[in-house]
Amino acid sequence: MTRKAAIMAALALLMGIGLTQVSPFRARLEAALRTGGEEFARVMAAQDRGQALCTQYRDRLPPEVLGEFLAEQRALIRYPEDGRLMGDWRKGEEIFTDPRRGNCYACHSGDPQEVAYGTVGPDLRGYGVRGTDEAVQRFVYEVVYNAWAYFPCSLMYRGGVNGYFTPEEAAHIVAFLLHPDSPVNRDLRR
Repeated sequence: MTRKAAIMAALALLMGIGLTQVSPFRARLEAALRTGGEEFARVMAAQDRGQALCTQYRDRLPPEVLGEFLAEQRALIRYPEDGRLMGDWRKGEEIFTDPRRGNCYACHSGDPQEVAYGTVGPDLRGYGVRGTDEAVQRFVYEVVYNAWAYFPCSLMYRGGVNGYFTPEEAAHIVAFLLHPDSPVNRDLRR
């Protein structure tokens, strides 16, 4: 079974699809979880409260759940110890492009010279046009750290919450997106 098939099977398990099916499906599903390793099975089978709500409501949270959901997601955001929300854009570029950590190019464009990027997320080229004042930095930081605090159940994973990067590293990603010298903002420097 391919890794993609294993992931799809695990997602089916999380959504409760096929759990009442007779053994062939369930056996394949359990095998997919085992072939991904124990850690893969643990991660795929465990859901935090936010993910469980997104699964339960198929990513369309009802109004009576939304306010509490957003408050819980905002409470998960951690900030750098030094209080700076914008770090070193060069370090941010490393994290943004690292497929094991940020992997941001899987969904977003960034550096205009990068030829391979996904289009699921918004185009981030020229993102620095928003400026670098404190309110902009805070918003971008919080979205980078935990996108669900603003966009419930979005496809953008919660990189900081899930430990793909630290608060300080999230600040570096903010710098990569906002700093005037970052390649993301290359076209703004003309």
